[in-house]
This record gives sequence, C-alpha cells and structure tokens, in this order.
Amino acid sequence: MNTATKAAARRAARCAPSASRRTACLSLLAMLALAACGGGGTGDATTALPANPILAMVDPAAINIGCVGWRTSTRDAFLLAARQINDAGGVLGKRLNAIALVARDNAEAQDMGQQLLDAGVTMLNVSTSTRVLNLLPQAKRKGVPILTESSSSPTLSTIADDDLIFRVGVSDVDATPVLARLAYDAGKRRAVVLVNAGDAFGAGLASLFAPAFQALGGQVVRTVAIPFGQKNGFDSYLKQVYDAQPDVILNGILAADISANVLNEALPYQNPALWLLPGTAAGNQTFLDNLADPARIVGGAIGAAATIGAYDNPSYQSFRTRYLAQYGAEPQDFTAPVYDIVMVMALAIERAGLLNQTASPTGPMVRATLRDVMNGPGQTVRPEDIGAALALVRQGQDVNYSGAYAAVDWDSHGDIVGQVPFTVFRLDTAAGTWDASRQLTVTVPR
Repeated sequence: MNTATKAAARRAARCAPSASRRTACLSLLAMLALAACGGGGTGDATTALPANPILAMVDPAAINIGCVGWRTSTRDAFLLAARQINDAGGVLGKRLNAIALVARDNAEAQDMGQQLLDAGVTMLNVSTSTRVLNLLPQAKRKGVPILTESSSSPTLSTIADDDLIFRVGVSDVDATPVLARLAYDAGKRRAVVLVNAGDAFGAGLASLFAPAFQALGGQVVRTVAIPFGQKNGFDSYLKQVYDAQPDVILNGILAADISANVLNEALPYQNPALWLLPGTAAGNQTFLDNLADPARIVGGAIGAAATIGAYDNPSYQSFRTRYLAQYGAEPQDFTAPVYDIVMVMALAIERAGLLNQTASPTGPMVRATLRDVMNGPGQTVRPEDIGAALALVRQGQDVNYSGAYAAVDWDSHGDIVGQVPFTVFRLDTAAGTWDASRQLTVTVPR
C-alpha cells in the first residue's frame, strides 16, 4: 500500500464516526445552518433550493450575523454559541440568526463573504488572514466588523482597516517566538523554513521566526517557497530543504492536509530533522488524518498554538461539555475562540442597541461597542451565564467578557492582550495522535 493509499485509509477510518453529523454539500450546509439556528426551514428532500440560498437565510425580523469558516468544527462552535444565546432570550428582543458557512478555498470564501455583506449581516466571522484581507475592502464599504479566530498575520495589526478587524487569537508576532523556543530547547540549531509563496501567513511566519531563533542562538539556513495550492509533487522542494542540512524544519504550509502531504513525501528521505508546526497544523485533526505513516517520521513533530482554551478555565470546561453534548466529539482547535466571538458579538450588539436607542444597530454602531464589552472596567461576565450578561448590558451596566478561550482585552489595533494559553503539541508517532497534555501561559503585552 503506497503512502497516498495509506493516508486515504486513515482518513476514512477517522472520519467514519462523524460522517452522519457532517455534510460536504454547500447547499445542504446552508440549509443546515439555517435550521440549526431556528430559521424555520420546513422543506424536505423534494423541496427546490432557492435561487440564492445565502440571501434566503437572512431573517429581516432577526439580528443577522455571518460566518465564513474553514472547518466544520468552527462552524459548529459558531452555531452552538448562537443557540445558547437564543435559549437565553436572544439580543435586543430578537433572535440571533447565525448564518454559518464553510468555504473550501479562498475564492469560495470571497464569494460567500461578499454575499453575506450584500445581504446585510451586522457582523462577520472570517477564518484565516488571507480571507480576511480579501474581504476587507467590501467590509469597509459596508462598515461591517470582521472578527477572526485564525488570522495571525502581522499585517492585520497595521493595515488601514477603519478599526474593523478584531482577533480572538494571537498574532504571529507573539506566537512565533514560542515556536523558536520549542526548537531551541529541543537542541536544534539549524532551521529551514517551508512556506507557501504569496501567502500572508507564511510570509509573516518566515520573517518572524528567523530573528527569534537567531536571538536564542539558532540560525535559519534556508527558506523554501512552494507554490500556493500545490498539493503534491514536492520532491524538488524537499531536496532544497535537505541539501541545507537542517536539524529542524518549520512547516509553514497553510492548509493542514497539504502540510501533511509534505511530510508524506519526505518519508523516503528518512531524515532525522524535527518537524516544527505552527497552529495551522499543530493539534489539527485534519493534519493527522492525512499523514500516511506517522511511525516512519524519524525526527518526530512538535508544535505550539494558542488555539485552545486553558484546560483549568471553568468557562472552557463549560464550553467543552456543551460541545460534546451537542456534537458527540471533542472540540477541536480554534473552536473556543469562535464560540467567544459569537458571545462578544451578542454583547456588543446589545450595548449598541442600548446606546443608540435602536433594535437594529448598524455595523459601525456595533464596532464602537466591541471594546466596551471585551475590555475592563466592568463586571466580569462569562459565556456560561450569557443570559445574565446580556441582562446587565440592557440595564446599562459595564461588563468585561472573560471567555472560554481566555480573559483578554483588545488593544487599539484589535489585537488581543493579556494572559494567553499556548498548548504544546507532540506527535505520538506510534499512536498517530497528538499529545496535548502540556500548556503554558504567555503574556501578550499592550
């Protein structure tokens, strides 16, 4: 059995238990998202789909928010939070209508995001830096805030965004030094950085890792760029990697499945270099599902990512319990930040309505209240008590949201500051699983 066949078999084995809970068809996904948030769909298998499914999901009587995600798990977290908010009474006396979609690639994300903006969503959750940057011009024209859980490019901190981009996740400026420390502490001194050409995430990762690793005493001896979207045929690039004689390889390929394919094609080299993984792959189930034969990865693989809430955080544990009960699976990376995004959206919408004496606040109105509900001073509120938190806002009280992901604030750039939990992931090559038992807390300064 070749490596591609083995990877396919592993994917089938891992995905089978959840196949009944998932759908790969966009039109069915759109209808599922609508029904999951109480959209009132009553059609059956014989009902024709509307000409514009996304527009049909908008409810003029509700508060409409949108999500253009990159995984079903983050979509699930988005819908879970919206359902919890609606069970607590909704926002501004209305139902929170969460239109949650999953885009397969950047082009599809652009189309979905544009349709949601044109349909009049008040706020938008978008995954990954490149997709956020692509949708920013349209969001600026509409005045719609974009909240993102998985956009780590430093560009988002400096771009002229009209204060519309808010992250619930760390910038590579703060995450990359953690990766450098992991490599150095593992005894590694010669690094090669592997990235996608033209990718904002990869460019930021490469520019930040070299000085961080050098400051510790290491050296980046080569950077290799693979064309964006190339899925296989990596041998010429791997030859460049190994000709540089690294003892650690930072795999900054954006898509988790393609990142895994790089390791698959590296297996014949049987090189002892350690694979170092950022948050796009570290802890990612898709990455594991696409590994053909983890036991043959000689040098092993480790990574660190601020994508999961602190295990000892009661709000994370409450989120985890709800997610397990709803979906029958453990919450994956990036799900806690998305869950928090929806909670903050609801609090900001409620406050914007109060301050502007309207039941239908606009995007700019809500943007002006995001820091009000996320940052202190104010009474600490948590997602497990979202109904009480919304009641405080309606009473004109100041609140300070402390989430399932972390108790953080937003700075003037919309970046998070405060105590952020990083999870250290080690690939158990024998079992083909992640060991995520170790967490560390990093202070992200203002």
